[in-house]
Amino acid sequence: MFKLLLPLAVAALSGLAMTFQGAINAALKEKIGVAPMSLTVHLLGLIVSLAVVLFCTGMPRLSEFKSAPPYAYLGGVINVAIIGGVAYAIAKTGATTGISAILFGQLTTAVVLDHFGIFSLEKIPLSWMRIIGVILMLVGMRMAIHK
Repeated sequence: MFKLLLPLAVAALSGLAMTFQGAINAALKEKIGVAPMSLTVHLLGLIVSLAVVLFCTGMPRLSEFKSAPPYAYLGGVINVAIIGGVAYAIAKTGATTGISAILFGQLTTAVVLDHFGIFSLEKIPLSWMRIIGVILMLVGMRMAIHK
């Protein structure tokens, strides 16, 4: 369990950052619209990522880029939809409801990806315990969004 402590802490902090990001992006979306907000966020992300690569990690060799499977490059494309969708949902529903729906979507998708071992993930079979966990998440989501 101890070896999972750091990855779980990083995941929890990433979740915290994603919640702030969604609320901040929703505020920007309300002022300039979804597409310009997404472009602005991605341009700023490009600048920060470029600085990290140039000054911290160095650029990978072309052969390393070529060794990745084609689907591995879809993350950037999918991220455009995610950034816009999260900002839209949070602006329309509030942070708790929007993030609850996002977490439910992530958990149900993760269970399917694990079950089939999609994208080279370790296969983790679907079990009744996992199904009950997803159902409990849905119940918890409903409780969290109650006004």
